[in-house]
Amino acid sequence: MAELSDWRAALGLLSVAMAIGAAAIYVAQTLRGAVRPHPLSWFLFGVLSGTGAWVQFDAGVRAGSWALMAMTAICFLFVAASLARGERSFSRAEWAFAAASLATFALYFATRNANAAAALVTLIDALAFGPTFVRGWRRPKADSATAFAINGAKYVPSLFAMDPLNFATAFYPATLVVLNALVALMLVARRRA
Repeated sequence: MAELSDWRAALGLLSVAMAIGAAAIYVAQTLRGAVRPHPLSWFLFGVLSGTGAWVQFDAGVRAGSWALMAMTAICFLFVAASLARGERSFSRAEWAFAAASLATFALYFATRNANAAAALVTLIDALAFGPTFVRGWRRPKADSATAFAINGAKYVPSLFAMDPLNFATAFYPATLVVLNALVALMLVARRRA
């Protein structure tokens, strides 16, 4: 049993290290002026990551939840940092996604319905990637393909570290693997066009 938990802990630590690595790349690119962070996007992704981590924590996922916990902290750090160097205009849709993320957090707080929270967090996050895709399409050099790629990949070891592994604990991070990879691929393709 200890051997299995050591293995899961190692995967959980790997996912956190990848999150920190992606954050370091993003910070360096932001400081160089290569990317412009979007504070409202980071806020809503922080709230959604926090809700997803809470669902996983309540399910007893342990090491499998560390990636979302790390991302929650990183997202809110990016909110603070992006207020100084980030975008200043936000669409109504982005405000709506931020409000929906807060409503989902409150809903989970009130009901503790893990499956509903996982479905809503995933839906809102997937829809909120829309403005990210649009910004990336229009200005492919204004965001970090590397950070998106690593941010998606970090959930792979996280998923293998999960116990229990079910819809409530795994659907959201599995979707983030795909969404982040799609943004990274789109940014690379647009830069080459």
